[in-house]
Amino acid sequence: MIKDNRYNIARIFIEKGEITTIAQIFDYIPKSVVSHELRTNNNRFTRLINDPLEFKLIELSKIARAIGIETKVLVNMALQDEHRRNRSGKKGAR
Repeated sequence: MIKDNRYNIARIFIEKGEITTIAQIFDYIPKSVVSHELRTNNNRFTRLINDPLEFKLIELSKIARAIGIETKVLVNMALQDEHRRNRSGKKGAR
């Protein structure tokens, strides 16, 4: 992957705790840049961002490496995204 300076910005915000979801990463790094580097089309990539557990582990690993963080940080974000979604779904059912 070609290192884009915006990856460093995302890393700083992740380390500070200001980015807490995978979707928030793409407020700083364009989706098109990352989807191109992962060699996937933009439509699929958008679906993955909306449902992070659908990412392949290798894809999360490549994104993490580009940002300069451990893969487990993105995996934990994906799990937290799913947890938030399940909790908000349950509230709506009440």
